[in-house]
This record gives sequence, C-alpha cells and structure tokens, in this order.
Amino acid sequence: MVSGNISESPEHKVRLEYEDSEGPVIVLWEPKEGKYLLQTIFDDKSGILDQKLLNLESHSQNEVIEAFMESNGIEPKESVYESVEFHGECPSCRMPSLVRYAAVESKASKIPIMPIYTCKNCGSKSYHLTKRYLKKLITSNKELFENADIEEFAGDEQKFINELEAYIVRVFASKHILKVK
Repeated sequence: MVSGNISESPEHKVRLEYEDSEGPVIVLWEPKEGKYLLQTIFDDKSGILDQKLLNLESHSQNEVIEAFMESNGIEPKESVYESVEFHGECPSCRMPSLVRYAAVESKASKIPIMPIYTCKNCGSKSYHLTKRYLKKLITSNKELFENADIEEFAGDEQKFINELEAYIVRVFASKHILKVK
C-alpha cells in the first residue's frame, strides 16, 4: 500500500497527494454540473499529466475516488485542503496569474482536452503541455491517429512526441494562444 493525503474543499473538490512510480502526484476531482467529475492528475510542479471528464450516471463522486485509490493501492489519511496552483507566468504579460480554464469553467462541455490557462491579469489564454500528458493523450486516443503515426510512435516515441508538440505549437500560435515556458 502507498500512503496518501486526501482533503476536500467547501465546494467538494477532492485533492489526493501520493507518490507513483514516476514521483509525487496530485489528483484533483472537481464536480461539474452535478453529473460530471473532472479528474486531473498533476506533477509536483502542477503540470497536468492527465485529465478526464467522467460521467457520474452510475457512480457517485465518492465511489469514483474510492475506486481510484483502490486500483492504485493508496491508503489515504485526511489533511487540510489546498488548491492546486500553477506557478508559471503568463507569456503575454509575464505576471504569475494563470489559472486553469477547467477550474473556472462550470460547463462540462466547454472544458478543453488540452491544458489551457487564462490569465487573471490580462485575460489572455495560454497552454502548458508535459511530455507525459502528450504520451497519455496518444496512447489513450489511438483512434485519432493514422496507422502510420502509431507505427512511428512505436518506433521512436520521443521523436513522435516532439513532432506532435511542434505541430501543436503551430496550431495554437495561429489562434494566438501562447505556450507557457
């Protein structure tokens, strides 16, 4: 069993901190519209490693969280809730005032699959991608890629991730959404 710290906010966001095989992680579950749950996994620098919108049709929030802890062998102990803060600075105004778009958007249908941030100071949008997030995005959504892409990924994973990241940079740049460094 792995020990972890679990806490809940007054808004019923639940935060779980533990260590997986790659290091410390934070899992945050945020209720959305009463019937959805946004599960986001962060690294110890608050970079997003995985993000899923879960439908709560057949399970409660507590059941989803308990199943996650059981499947990962986590023995939780209660702690005080602290929000997950991203410490990057806005690429437009250089102020450390970025918030996850998913944290301020209440409609589940408007939560983007990519980790988008909004600046509280200037209002601009930006994004921050971790290599682990891109790898998870590829392996969890193979149907979005052609067979040749999947073969290239299998042959040289790092090269494919770098090419995908360069493509994403171009797409977001055309929409005036800058990369957080």
